[in-house]
Amino acid sequence: MFCKGIYGYPPHKQVYNPASMKPPFDLVIFDCDGVLVDSEPFANQVFVQLVRESSNLDLDETVYLKKFYGVTLPNRMKITAEELNWTPPSTFLEDFNSRLKTLTEERLQPIEGIHTLINSIPTPICVASNGTREEIVHRLKISGLTEKFGKSIFSGHEMPQPKPAPDVYLAAARSFGASPSRCIVIEDSIPGVTAGVKAGMKVYGFAAYTPAAELQKIGAIPFSAMNELKKMLAL
Repeated sequence: MFCKGIYGYPPHKQVYNPASMKPPFDLVIFDCDGVLVDSEPFANQVFVQLVRESSNLDLDETVYLKKFYGVTLPNRMKITAEELNWTPPSTFLEDFNSRLKTLTEERLQPIEGIHTLINSIPTPICVASNGTREEIVHRLKISGLTEKFGKSIFSGHEMPQPKPAPDVYLAAARSFGASPSRCIVIEDSIPGVTAGVKAGMKVYGFAAYTPAAELQKIGAIPFSAMNELKKMLAL
């Protein structure tokens, strides 16, 4: 038995129709690595290779991808040094950046379906990443996303604290004059989801390398493909 509406008919659940209604959000904030471009495995590959070359350690790439997914390079180095009694060589950062840039230029691809998703969003969009501004710009250019974001780029390197702190997401919201509660974050890592939740934003978690259950546990709405997210957002 159903409850009747004011005219004697069942009440209808309001659904967003992009042709006739304002969307239930004012800003969509994308992480970069792993959300816009499939770059996380490259960073992990280069990191593991350099650690192997500078030590007698045989690190497992698969294990370290899960362990450090979404973690900044300085923290990866610090944790690895402490746990494995490893001392990074003085050229580690220079070598890492050089090799990663080469690998990125040769093999980087946009995440499948990301162009279609972005083209369907009726509100402003931006990028908020723990990467440097130079890295973000470079990856957007290679993947054909530069024109879609323009200068709407926010780097965790330019904030008091990177993710998992909420600083970079709050800075993005302020820049657009958007309330955090009216912002949507698209993330794929534990640090990134944590940052979005702390910022008071609605977070959707791309379960490509991080299991959906782990993303959901810390506050994200998980999804497995960009076309699935497009349907979830009723775009």
